[in-house]
Amino acid sequence: MFLQSHRENGQFTLAPEKVDWLLHRALFPQMIAPHDYGVRPVVGVIGEVGKLEALVLMAIETYWYTDDKHIGEYLVYVDPECRQSNHAKAIIQWMKHQSDITGLPLLTGIISTKQTEAKVRLYRRMLPPIGAFFMYRGTKSSSAAA
Repeated sequence: MFLQSHRENGQFTLAPEKVDWLLHRALFPQMIAPHDYGVRPVVGVIGEVGKLEALVLMAIETYWYTDDKHIGEYLVYVDPECRQSNHAKAIIQWMKHQSDITGLPLLTGIISTKQTEAKVRLYRRMLPPIGAFFMYRGTKSSSAAA
């Protein structure tokens, strides 16, 4: 499902070793050394074992300019077969609940070129907006960072 999400919404090439590293930290947090203050993600899922219908990946993190922590959402994905369900709403409610119980602000957004306006309408109904994302790819076609 993580790969499906990347195929649909990924704006950059996939780095499997980075995905593996992040998922390993989410699935096996006991393996993270006590002195390691890196990302400690959590995965929320909807669906039965072997039949995931939706998921969210998020972590407690900080921005570069502050020590204040927040919950950062990395991905929200609902399987195309389940998009007429209330799964997206349930995931947003669950993320808000995590904010409520931790006292940390939740930062979530939409980076997608498919059904973007519908997704924005849903988020706007459930969360207060604080900005927008924009991407300009430049005039040269290169995937390498400058």
